[in-house]
Amino acid sequence: MSRTDVIIIGGGHNGLVCAGYLAAAGLRVTVLESSSRLGGPAAKVEFLPGYFSTVTNSPGSLEPKIVRELELERFGLKFLPQDPTLVHPLEGDRLFVAWRERARTAAQLDAFAPGEAARYDALFKYVQDFADKLGISVFRPPPTLQELVRNLTTLADQEAFSRLFFGSVRDLLEEFELAEETKAIIGPIATVGGFGAPATPGTPMNLLMRPLSLASLGADPGYDPRRMPLRGSTGLPVGGMGAIVEAMAASARSRGVVLKTETRVERILIRSGEVRGVVTARGEEIEASIVVAACHPRTTVLDLIEEGEADWQELRRKMARKAWRGKAFKLVLALDARPRWIGERGEEEAAALAGAQFRIAPTLDYLEEAQTDMLLGRVPRNPVIWGLCPTIGAPELAPPGKHLLSLNIGNAPYHLRGSDWARERDELVKRCIATLSRWMPNLPDIINDWRAVDPTEFERDWGLVEANLTHGDMLPWNQFWMRPLPGLHDYRTPTRGLYLSGVGTWPGNYVSGIPGHNTSQVVLADLRDGRHRVRAETKIAVG
Repeated sequence: MSRTDVIIIGGGHNGLVCAGYLAAAGLRVTVLESSSRLGGPAAKVEFLPGYFSTVTNSPGSLEPKIVRELELERFGLKFLPQDPTLVHPLEGDRLFVAWRERARTAAQLDAFAPGEAARYDALFKYVQDFADKLGISVFRPPPTLQELVRNLTTLADQEAFSRLFFGSVRDLLEEFELAEETKAIIGPIATVGGFGAPATPGTPMNLLMRPLSLASLGADPGYDPRRMPLRGSTGLPVGGMGAIVEAMAASARSRGVVLKTETRVERILIRSGEVRGVVTARGEEIEASIVVAACHPRTTVLDLIEEGEADWQELRRKMARKAWRGKAFKLVLALDARPRWIGERGEEEAAALAGAQFRIAPTLDYLEEAQTDMLLGRVPRNPVIWGLCPTIGAPELAPPGKHLLSLNIGNAPYHLRGSDWARERDELVKRCIATLSRWMPNLPDIINDWRAVDPTEFERDWGLVEANLTHGDMLPWNQFWMRPLPGLHDYRTPTRGLYLSGVGTWPGNYVSGIPGHNTSQVVLADLRDGRHRVRAETKIAVG
């Protein structure tokens, strides 16, 4: 039997962040990852021989505070501020291109309708002002209902609360009298984090995540990529998204963290209401007075906690009933040449556009129809595509002279009605290629191979229950005290010394690292208050 101070179950990015903070405070930390790679969906994977990518394409949610405090730049993380940041095709063979130069982007918005750029800015100022007024922090356990609404003292405050938490993003966009093209550009941001369409109540919550981050820290008025509402503004990591995980792992190791891959935890050891450690699938017992489960919350509650634990019975019943309703589908296309957008003007612009992130969802109605297929368990006729050609900025991710397209399909239902993904996978691939080819006309002629990861594979091989990348919808009904369940919402559990982390805990939010940060701070606060004891010789910086 071996011993350490802290065991972290799961080597995804939140597990690595949590490990880094706890080790920096002086604790001995061991991370146990069941797969052969660290990073979860942010891990670098060889999808095809010689072609590398990650499941997630965008670093836009990565929290600057965490990059700074874990010194990720010292461990090799650098960003290329790509320009443009985003390409969004529209109906009529048009492209909306988001440039870093605000005036250039504003001119495109004003081309949709006079004064459109001002209305667009007014919408996001409205959201930021509301986030500022709430006065809550995403870097603390979630607020109670009373804390959430305590500052909403005026009728205008309460109106904003209703619009953003109870209304739909379609209604919000119409309230600001935005053009149809602008609605199409904003719509995917609001619907990416759940089983929702533009008309679904609560979808504006997804527009709040960056504003809440800014409000939490009282960020200074200088440049901050989070102030740019469209994803992609952070830039892309040198070497691809996997560079984020590599820097996190290097940072953790420098602080003494032990990282073990291919080490699956079979059971969490609990005695007399206190955690004692874990048992691995190989039968190894590892003792620790603190265990952080940074894996899927359902896995923790239903698979790692023994059924007889009295304190967990009601939580087990609630977790067993909870639906996760995922929709993850990954498609990687190996290309013989660079993809080209319709209407490009010259090689310089063609190269710039090819390196930007892109989204395929040309109208709000397109998104509504995509949601209808998802709800009915059908292979989508309108695939919603979030994509990137990472080899433009990181050519080492493909063989010399080759490229790849890394595509995430945002509306592939885990539950198919009357069929299964073994039969339908190839059909969705064909539809995605055909849809994308409307705006990338050379695409069919340059594909030399492809690989898809369907929802059932995500669950089996990546531990994503029902293929839900965010471990539960990112809508109001599943946030705050509801994430992942009431009673598990503040990272603590009924078992002393056992904590939850990961994207399934507050505030979720993709590759941000915030849940890992928050769990670490709760653990350190409990140590400071004397709720746990570790080795007598450990010098813990918990101030």
